[in-house]
Amino acid sequence: MDRNDPRLTERANALYWESDAGVNEIAEELDLSKGALYAVIDPLDAHTPCPQCGGALRFPNRTARNRGVVTCPDCGLEEELELVRAVAREAEDAEAPDAAPAGRATVPLRTLVASTLLGVVAGIAIGQLTGRR
Repeated sequence: MDRNDPRLTERANALYWESDAGVNEIAEELDLSKGALYAVIDPLDAHTPCPQCGGALRFPNRTARNRGVVTCPDCGLEEELELVRAVAREAEDAEAPDAAPAGRATVPLRTLVASTLLGVVAGIAIGQLTGRR
């Protein structure tokens, strides 16, 4: 197949994103170098908009997908997908007219992100400390 053939791109992406085959194995099957394989691989859509610019968040590679880390090709954001989705849910709740009962203040987005990250770091630290026994 010609390297500009859309069927090659489609096949390479299917093998890369939908199988557990290693990159070397896929490249060999398609008669490509690893570099040529990576050149035809398209980032995988995460089906979540970027919280900074509204662009489509994507997984640039399988390692990022396995770790749950997405990037925005438009603004360069790189973040954990679950954190982005949690912040989006909180923002939606804060924007809803009945989201904050009378007398209850909503939490600013930056504060929510910072406190979530602090909780993750604290959890990791506690896990490291308790695992050393």
